[in-house]
Amino acid sequence: MPPKPKEPTKKVIAPINRPNVSNASLNYIPNDALEGYQERIETGVNWTIEEEAARYTKQRYRDRIEEITFSQALQDKISKSILSRFLDDDSNISLQEQWELILPIVMWDNEKFANEESKICFRHDNCITDNMVSLIKRAVLINDRKILEHDLKNVSVLRVNDAKMTKLDEGLIEFQKLVRLNLCGNFLSEIDAFMIPRGVRALELQSNFFESIDTMTTGLPNDLLYLGVAKNVLGDVGGLRNLPETITVLDLADNDIYDLEFTLDALSSLPSLVSLQLAGNPCALCAAYARTTLSKLPQLQWLDLRQILATDQPEQNIETHPDDLRSTYFNFTVFRIISAPQPPKADKGAVMTFHVELELPLLDSTRRGFLMFRNNESLIEMLPPPEDDVWEPSKMPSTIKSKSSMETEALSHESDVFRLIPVDSREIHHYTTFESNRVQWNKIMNFQEPAVRIFCPNLTGLRDTFRTVVTVRLVFTMSVPVKQGKADKKSAHSIKPIPSEQRAIIATIKCILKRPDWTQSSQHFHWDDSLGTNEAIHWGDGDLSTLQYSQAPVKVTKGKLDTDPGSSRQQPPENLTCHFGFGIDTLH
Repeated sequence: MPPKPKEPTKKVIAPINRPNVSNASLNYIPNDALEGYQERIETGVNWTIEEEAARYTKQRYRDRIEEITFSQALQDKISKSILSRFLDDDSNISLQEQWELILPIVMWDNEKFANEESKICFRHDNCITDNMVSLIKRAVLINDRKILEHDLKNVSVLRVNDAKMTKLDEGLIEFQKLVRLNLCGNFLSEIDAFMIPRGVRALELQSNFFESIDTMTTGLPNDLLYLGVAKNVLGDVGGLRNLPETITVLDLADNDIYDLEFTLDALSSLPSLVSLQLAGNPCALCAAYARTTLSKLPQLQWLDLRQILATDQPEQNIETHPDDLRSTYFNFTVFRIISAPQPPKADKGAVMTFHVELELPLLDSTRRGFLMFRNNESLIEMLPPPEDDVWEPSKMPSTIKSKSSMETEALSHESDVFRLIPVDSREIHHYTTFESNRVQWNKIMNFQEPAVRIFCPNLTGLRDTFRTVVTVRLVFTMSVPVKQGKADKKSAHSIKPIPSEQRAIIATIKCILKRPDWTQSSQHFHWDDSLGTNEAIHWGDGDLSTLQYSQAPVKVTKGKLDTDPGSSRQQPPENLTCHFGFGIDTLH
């Protein structure tokens, strides 16, 4: 008998020590569970400009929900465009005069004299369809306003965006030759998809207020190729199973979709789907996001606007742990700090160190529970002092005043940086601030990698963290051990002496985080004090970890200049420079 073919062996994966994650982590706390809960969590959080704009729009939607149909929204859009004068039957100015006199002046003024903001508004008002000037020209040549109305109803592209529209009506059915329909930036929360012309191939519904797409998907055109519902508030995605099988591109980015496995099971019924966007959803931050998505949707060619390469495909026979679908680790890495000011000499026995602090309020479950029942002013509390109090702020100097340090202050222009503030070890911050390890001063200071590693079972809080501007601080500390007296040594109830610690913040840096990319381990930021701002520069796709600096003099080969910024023989800059990275664990 011929030998039996060998079965493929499963790859053995080393066990991982995991914090316990229960299914309860997939549950939400309703917004109305406690009055003001969400507002209290978000108070004090520094959001990005994009997120501030999104929150402003959501608040505007809550404050004012006036019914505006598609036909009303279209008329309002036309009234602000260059079409309005040519469609006005009551106008005393002929089409020819409008074309030869008024339209050129409007176009000229916008092109030559408008500022950039005005040009953006002009383009926005006149984006109803493509080639609007050609439509107008045809009506002028025939001298018939009705021709312009007729041609407008027969365009293949129609954009009625940012028009406060709340519902569709029969007016949309009249555009029978539509191929692309853009209704972005409106107040739509539910639509009757049978109102959409059957010839539409691309439907854009981004930046509306859809919480579910169940009712919409049952009436979409059968030959629809593209559907965009990004930047809504989608959480219920059961309707994805009813999408037309012709869908090739689906944009679900920046919603509130949490359950990745359920979402992918629904999408597996779309045989033509080649491009999918899920970035900006909590489910896109779990550790197994890319691996699971590419495994369950093998036909995909693009994921989150990144082309899928052969090297991106997951290895076969690798089982995904359930916890990797609902949690991950947040990693903060300090690649290096260069040319920090050298601290002055201190008294004998003092320990002087540098460390980095990272403030992440939205990742702290303790703070969230705390905010449920207390005001924001109570975020910092003081424990009562013990009977034999060793904390005497009035006796602690605000600066280093030893003889050696005073001499150094006289010589150094950087002495103002080291104005120390006493630290109370009993101050409770409720874990909103995370610290790196502490290192001694050096021209180039390196920290352990990652400097901060946080387990995140709350993917919504992690998603929102990447929509904020996080604060990074470079901190200098000086600790002096407190000597214990003889009487204290004999007392059985005396507390253990604690070091007298003082600190000075050398630099405060703001990092505007970007949406995580499944193809990159982290996003990098550069800051130096010559920028004149506390905002760090996002380094794009560059890798700051590969830069190397040498404190030794650089030897230049005769006839060659060592000017390559990625050279391994760079001399450190003279000004304070910091390189950071933020990322999440991703299984490949």
